Amino acid sequence: MPVIGPRCHELRIPDEDVTWRIVYRVDSDAVIIAEVFAKKTSVTPQHVIDFCKERLRKLRQGSQGAGLMKSTKRARLEAHGWRVGSAAEFLELTPEEAAFVETKLALSKCVRERRTAQNVSQSVLAKRLKSSQSRVAKMEAADATVSIDLLFRALFALGAKPKDVASAIQKRARAA
Repeated sequence: MPVIGPRCHELRIPDEDVTWRIVYRVDSDAVIIAEVFAKKTSVTPQHVIDFCKERLRKLRQGSQGAGLMKSTKRARLEAHGWRVGSAAEFLELTPEEAAFVETKLALSKCVRERRTAQNVSQSVLAKRLKSSQSRVAKMEAADATVSIDLLFRALFALGAKPKDVASAIQKRARAA
């Protein structure tokens, strides 16, 4: 949700009589849930947008760089009533599912990094793959609808060798 900030998204969860919305931001070291609410209209209420912006602004104060979550960040989150855990814990993933997700994230990141390093647009890469620009954007965002074989094809279309792919996966595994 660009209206709230970079890397912010909205997840829709239909329940029996209401559709829940989770507004979250993806950081390099955490997934931050800014708000959970029942959405009753097609437009996100302005007070929810304002609340999320303010909550994330307060969280950013004193934030430091990427990597593993620093103890100061964890303490600041917990002091403001946040629960801290891994994405795998939040989603109740098995170790195998977590490894699959981490692999997909590593491949997606590698596609984006290689494409931008070569100054190749998403449209140009899409033509190489006989796909669409929006599909490449989904690949780079690690969208669940993108298959791993398409990520491999994109990497190989960008000149990656199998050892480059293995290196990207190993780098992500070490960071996780």
